[in-house]
Amino acid sequence: MFERYTDEAKRAIFFARTEAVVRKESAISVKDLLLGLAREEKSRAHQICSLKARDAELRSALGIAPLPEHLDRLVLEPKTPIPLDGDAKKTLAYTAQEADFDREFWVDADHLLRGLLRFPNAASDALSKLGLELEAMRAASLQNRKEFPPRRVPVGIKLTATVKKFRPHLLLIAVLLIIFIYLKSQG
Repeated sequence: MFERYTDEAKRAIFFARTEAVVRKESAISVKDLLLGLAREEKSRAHQICSLKARDAELRSALGIAPLPEHLDRLVLEPKTPIPLDGDAKKTLAYTAQEADFDREFWVDADHLLRGLLRFPNAASDALSKLGLELEAMRAASLQNRKEFPPRRVPVGIKLTATVKKFRPHLLLIAVLLIIFIYLKSQG
């Protein structure tokens, strides 16, 4: 699922998982995704709107206390995976649409930020309180991509990801092609 995600976007999701684990939540929420984005200072989302500098404001708007200074390693490595809640899943779907909207193969942290802003939820409410709106983030993202173009993915990696995505369809096409060739050879 995350093969299209940049390292920065993957780290933001890892940090979101950390947020959920520390608060002993049963699922990763949009609040966690937003706070995960705020922890990733090397991302395009941070370049666009300085989320890390606004961490205290975001936590206040979300009603979430700051993380403790030192985190217990055992807490961060739960024995069972933590799923995404419904709104977080919806956010990831919108995130992929935002990348597609930009005609980008890679899903980056700014796409994740825009995915959070696509529908009413706790994270979009907190971002709105800070004056961050979807259209402004799209414009800022576009400008940032012009100034700092994304690294292009090697063709082999993109082809591999595309083949994985369409594998069931390719198998069906191959079977139909074999049947067609067989029937053609039989006259």
